[in-house]
Amino acid sequence: MYRLPLLLKTEESILSKRFISVTPCFLKNRAGKTRSTQNKTQLLTYEMAQKPHHIGSRKAWLTWHSHNLEGFKKAQGSILAQDEIIRRFIRGFFPQQVTIDGNEIVIKRRGNSIAIAGFLKYPHYLDVKKIYWMFGFTEEFLSILLKQPVTLEFQFVESEDELAYNYI
Repeated sequence: MYRLPLLLKTEESILSKRFISVTPCFLKNRAGKTRSTQNKTQLLTYEMAQKPHHIGSRKAWLTWHSHNLEGFKKAQGSILAQDEIIRRFIRGFFPQQVTIDGNEIVIKRRGNSIAIAGFLKYPHYLDVKKIYWMFGFTEEFLSILLKQPVTLEFQFVESEDELAYNYI
């Protein structure tokens, strides 16, 4: 970014300094454009492969809520803060199981309840008691924290390659 000083003379004959910001147009910054690698190893899911202008037709939102309806008025800022708390908690509590850095976690709000959906990798040794305990603890902790009933709707996959739509 270049800044060029511009000297202006005001009516009181006082010189004031103003800056004009000029940026080059070839910075290659594009929203929703994923760069390809030379050896085609970067994983793309179906949602990641869609362009941003397809949200609502071919691509869905990662947060669904009904708080704009008459009986469920709530501030938008608190919804965003709660979504960020949920995403960070899931990424932190399931660190080895979260796929694709937790970017595909979907939060659905249905009235007063919250449903969290997504994919988790299961380890080679699947300890069912531990998984059920983690699910129960997560649901209970988030329900107490957010003061709303929370349900987890995760599906287990063997590896992230099962989620691959394309490699670029």
